[in-house]
Amino acid sequence: MTATLADAYDARLYARARHEAVPTGALFTAPRRPTPITPEQQRLNFELLGQAISSPHQAAPAEPNPTKIRALTIQPPWSDLIALTNEEIAKRIENRVWSTGWRGTLLIHGGQTIDKHALALPAVRDALPDGYEPVPGHVVAVADLAGIHADDGACTRWSEHGCFHWQLAHVQPLSEPVHATGSQRLWKPSRTLLDDITAANPHLAVRLEAAESR
Repeated sequence: MTATLADAYDARLYARARHEAVPTGALFTAPRRPTPITPEQQRLNFELLGQAISSPHQAAPAEPNPTKIRALTIQPPWSDLIALTNEEIAKRIENRVWSTGWRGTLLIHGGQTIDKHALALPAVRDALPDGYEPVPGHVVAVADLAGIHADDGACTRWSEHGCFHWQLAHVQPLSEPVHATGSQRLWKPSRTLLDDITAANPHLAVRLEAAESR
């Protein structure tokens, strides 16, 4: 049987160890523990956290025809919240515990693993449309990574304290999400993937072509 973290609260520590921050912000509340954690559960949690911290990140395969565009894999529903078009409720900040000097056109890719704990948060449920279905394993939007700043204490309701806030601008959802295999950190989409995106979403062809010609 595969070992897992003892409860949802400590899963947040695991996410941090894997360099993936879970958005909380002012409208989010940490789940309460239903029962006190046992010494055995605590030991298991520390073992798994140690494995997560020490295990090397898998490098993306070398791309023979690299593109200037980059992609970021984000767990649904967070990826789908970015793809929303209503600027008042859409997620325009991505929380990360690491930063980058890269700026440019960014593909928003929904990871295969769905953050089920996020689906229970009132702020997430209120923002998502009725009948929402996650879109894992697909590119769901195109955005510009306009900037990154450290936690300033007064950013947006989707911001998490203690993280770098990645500012997303000019977000355009894909009318037809395109399947893709993601990776950790920023990764380079293949030329084939970009061609598949423009074929299924002609309204993005000019933007992606311009991003590649810069």
